[in-house]
Amino acid sequence: MKLKQLLCSTLSACMLLGSAHAVDLYVDHQKLSPDAPPTIVNGRTLIPLRSIFEALDADVQWDAATATASASKANTTVSIQIGSTTAEVNGTSQMLDVPAQIIGNRTFVPARFVSEALHADVSWDAVTQTVYITTNAACILKVYYLDVGQADSILLVSDGEAMLIDAGTNAAGSQVVSNLQKYGVNHLKYAVGTHPHEDHIGGLDDVINTYPVDHVLMPGVATTTNTFSDVLDAIETNNTALTVPNAGDCYQLGDANVTVMNTLKTGDLNNASLVLQVTHGSNRLLFTGDAESESESDMLASGANLRSDVLKIGHHGSRTSTSDLFLQAVQPKDVVISCGLNNPYGHPHAETLAKLSDCNVWRTDLHGTVKLVSNGSSYTISAEKNTILPSKPAVPTPPTISPTPPEVSPAPPAASHKIYVTKTGKRYHYNPNCNNGTYYESTLSEARSRGLTPCSKCVR
Repeated sequence: MKLKQLLCSTLSACMLLGSAHAVDLYVDHQKLSPDAPPTIVNGRTLIPLRSIFEALDADVQWDAATATASASKANTTVSIQIGSTTAEVNGTSQMLDVPAQIIGNRTFVPARFVSEALHADVSWDAVTQTVYITTNAACILKVYYLDVGQADSILLVSDGEAMLIDAGTNAAGSQVVSNLQKYGVNHLKYAVGTHPHEDHIGGLDDVINTYPVDHVLMPGVATTTNTFSDVLDAIETNNTALTVPNAGDCYQLGDANVTVMNTLKTGDLNNASLVLQVTHGSNRLLFTGDAESESESDMLASGANLRSDVLKIGHHGSRTSTSDLFLQAVQPKDVVISCGLNNPYGHPHAETLAKLSDCNVWRTDLHGTVKLVSNGSSYTISAEKNTILPSKPAVPTPPTISPTPPEVSPAPPAASHKIYVTKTGKRYHYNPNCNNGTYYESTLSEARSRGLTPCSKCVR
């Protein structure tokens, strides 16, 4: 019987090791070299118990009778039993996806659970197979490019201070509020509406009505939409300070500095987008809202230093943004595209992806929420759907006949581009059949000279 039990145990260990993969481990951006390497088992990273607890400055105790390890740090005690899918944090039970287990005479515990239980942050780099654990003692900046469908919403947190850049659509408002709660935010120092389109400010009133917000930053443009009115009502009701920034204005967010790069005065709402550059130590991040080539050209002409490590691609990856000269000025290593899966606009466009072949491309439609952690000298990026690696798009060979049908709402930036208007209307259109109206042909420059604004339905 003992021999049979020994054979079964040996076979189980071999099967377990056969499904495990070695990974690297960094704590506060310093590589940790435990006597047994971290491994991946059933899609979860396990790390040597004593090594990680000690690296997090926790006191470790082992109860051999119950095969239970306990770690204490400040006012937190974590207990985890070998083979059990239930652990305890300050006496409260929590479920584990993978139990603690013994591999090669070493006790391994789930990396994310024990780290977060001891108030540390965990990121996973699927490309390099590396776990990054960052304690609250480190001066870090966290950026969450939230997955809110065909919309934008980005949360930045540094040294206990938070900024929200855009808040998704009206329908995504409650989701954005939930995400703030999920990431431990109960107060915003800044809430930014890059421009008054529904897919950027739709949920902003929900955020302002739910959380204390010190300052709201918005460009000096307005629309007559209910969405825009709801945001203004929320600002007024909550006595929130509203600021219209100027190019060059700076705002401090914890250990990070936020600089306004462009405030183009234009009736085109996309090109009126606030563009923000965040500096954290030697790392630079650029957030562009829906800024298109006109806004990009204006920034280039201003002589602003646009060089950034990470670029949030403008207008969900539309061909009307990310011009060649702008991309050359930014020179990003990583780019993030916020868009919805199978969205009706075909974002991101193939023309844009073709320009990004030298970058790591992160997409919320494919990767879910994308998370960046900066320590001021380096940064890591991980994804909610971490089984999908960031892509380096191949440059496509132009087909003889395009397989993509014409979009409902193309937005070429040329002033001479054909558009459609009525004699008494206040908006111009790209779709001659929009709202079943009766339109005559005109040009974009003529429409702007009349003070017309773009149709929110067909001009994107």
